[in-house]
Parts: sequence; C-alpha cells; structure tokens
Amino acid sequence: MTTLTEPIVATPTDELARTAALLGTGDAINGHEKAISAGLATVAHDLARGRYQSPLRYPGAKSALAPVITRVITSAKQSREVPEINLLVEPFAGGASASLRMIGDGTVDRILLADADPLVTAFWQVAAEDTERLVDRMHDEWNRFVRRGGSTAVERWDYWRNWSPPADLAPRDRRLAAAMQCLFLNRTTFSGILHGKAGPIGGRAQESKYPIGCRWNPDALTERIRYVGHLYDVGRLVDVWRKDWRRTLDDVPERYPQLLPSRVIAYLDPPYVDKSSLLYRTSFDPRGGYGGQLDEGTGNSADFLHLSLAHYLRNRAQFRWLLSYDNHPSLTESPWLYARDRMNPSESDRVNLGVRCWRITKRLVSTRYSAAGKVGKRAADELLITTLPPSTVPIDDQLRVLP
Repeated sequence: MTTLTEPIVATPTDELARTAALLGTGDAINGHEKAISAGLATVAHDLARGRYQSPLRYPGAKSALAPVITRVITSAKQSREVPEINLLVEPFAGGASASLRMIGDGTVDRILLADADPLVTAFWQVAAEDTERLVDRMHDEWNRFVRRGGSTAVERWDYWRNWSPPADLAPRDRRLAAAMQCLFLNRTTFSGILHGKAGPIGGRAQESKYPIGCRWNPDALTERIRYVGHLYDVGRLVDVWRKDWRRTLDDVPERYPQLLPSRVIAYLDPPYVDKSSLLYRTSFDPRGGYGGQLDEGTGNSADFLHLSLAHYLRNRAQFRWLLSYDNHPSLTESPWLYARDRMNPSESDRVNLGVRCWRITKRLVSTRYSAAGKVGKRAADELLITTLPPSTVPIDDQLRVLP
C-alpha cells in the first residue's frame, strides 16, 4: 500500500445509488431505519447453534473466525466497561456468517447488517421480510433449472448474469428478483464470487466432477433463509441497511444513541487489501466500486479507501469496534493505518460527539480463507484490531501478540 502523509476521504458513488433504485433496494428494509424493540424474544430456531447458518457463500467468509470473535467479545463482557452488547453492527455484511453465529449463541442481543452492494442488500432484506416468497422462488429455480444441470443450468446462469429488472416490475417484485439473482449466482458461481469475471461451477462445458448445482441444497437453503426471517420476526435482526461503512457508522449513533458508547460494537471485515476487486462486486478497489469515486487528485488507488476507514476508526468512531483484516504488513507498520495504540480524536469530536481515546489492541489469528483459487483454502494469519478493553483481550496460542 502507498505511504501517505494524510488520509483521503472518498465520496459515495452515484452508480451504487442508481443500481439500488433499479433493484428496488431501499436504505432500510421498510425504507426507514427500525427502532430497537423492548425486551428480548427467544431465538427459537434449530439453526441458532448450527454449523452453517448463512445462505450465502462468500469469498473470505469469516465463519471459521466467528468463534474467536465470540471469545473476544465474551471476555470483554466480563469487564465493567462493557457489561453487555445490545447491538452488533456489521457494515461489511457480505455473507454475515459472524453476525448470524453470534446472535444464535447469545454473544450479542441483536444484530444490524449493512452493505454497500445493492444486490447483497436486496438478498438480506428479502430474506428477512419476504422470506417465504424467496424460499418458493429458490425451489422453483432449483426444480426448473439447477437440478437439470448441463446446458439448461448454464443457460440459466447466463440469464441471471445478464439480468436487469423490467421497467414495469413493481419495486417489491424487483427486490425479490434481485435477491434471487444474488442467491442464484452465489450458489452456482466459482467460490460464490458475484464479480463478472468468475464463471459457473464446473465450467461452461460442465465436464467437472463438481457440477453447477453442487453447492445448492434446497432443503438446507430453506432452513437458512427461514432462520434469517425468524431473527427479523423476533426483533433480533434489527434491520438491513443499504449503506456504505461510513454512513453506517455515522447513522448508528443518531438512530441508537442510548447504546453509546459501549453497548454497541461494530464488527468490520473489509475487503482484502490485495485482489479484492477480483472477488467482490463492491470492493475497496475503485474498479469494484465500494466507497465511490475518489476525489479529484487522489489517484485510482484502493489504498486511499483503506486509509479513509483507518482514519475514521482511529479518530471519529463513537462506539467500540473490532476489525478483522488479512494480515498485510502495512496495516501495522503505517501510522496512517493501525500502527498506533490509541484512538486520537480531535478535541472538538471528544466534546461534541463523545469520541473516546480508547486504546487499540492487536492480535494475530491463524485461519483458512475460503477464496483461494484452484488449490483450495489457504492458511494465513488474520489480524484482529479492537478498542475493546485491552485487559480483556486474551493472549494465548489462538490469539497471539504481534511480533
């Protein structure tokens, strides 16, 4: 990554907003942010503690990291500073595997999902609010196309790859179709990659021993989609926002001020430092579209957007956060990223926004990434960075201090 003297702020893209309007995806499930319900209803679903909970396969999914994150948050809840976590916010929701795991096992009381990608947001909004229609549509696609395999399934893959909603389709139906597009491509494309460069599982000739439908289990998907709907029905999934990370982190304090500063935590899993534009529809690489067009003079580099996130978290975040990254050396070497050990808000933000000077703790975790190319999953160190109380963050073979 580029060494810079100061961070650059990126502006949201008009392109994402236009796509969201086209797909019928609102900023929230019902067009406006939902309040937190009083009391906690029971999560009464068999998948609450199941091994797999997300309907989406996602590049770099953190399902294997979820137990470690759970452990860090659970340890923090033993302190006076963080007695409970009433809301977990995930601004880079993606497959949401970590959030679904932590709400199911009781680590946090509620979750709020957000993503800049209108297609991904459409899926989660429909899975939450229009659950049974999505289940019916998923089974229809399976029975008519995917189960048949061969050219029938590949032609349907081409249909969804090139699909755009008809102008006369009602917004609710556009959002349902967009959710199905997301689910279809996610379950039938190599590594679940939604980016246009990835092809169908098994190749176009379908000569592989792994056919296009090998990652599509309709019964399992039914239960996972219904699990999301159940969480929304009982108020444990508060909402799904179609917002980028900056708007999400800015809007949470305005919408839920009663939870500041330590009863809400953001879990952020940004796109990879390297090659993210090859994996995600909306990555920090400007070619992927996340975070928008860079201001004039910033250059065409994703580095500025990683810097912008780091600058915000270190200087303006009004509630606690936990960040997971692929362990790129510059992340802990650059003072403009995460080399420093304490937040450093301006006096104005401390006074007017209540931003704290929390200490920043870092740990390394061995993990295996789910998007690794042709050789299968690859082992790598994941970097965890957090403003949870330092004395509560474990140190052992699983959570290692940086060398």
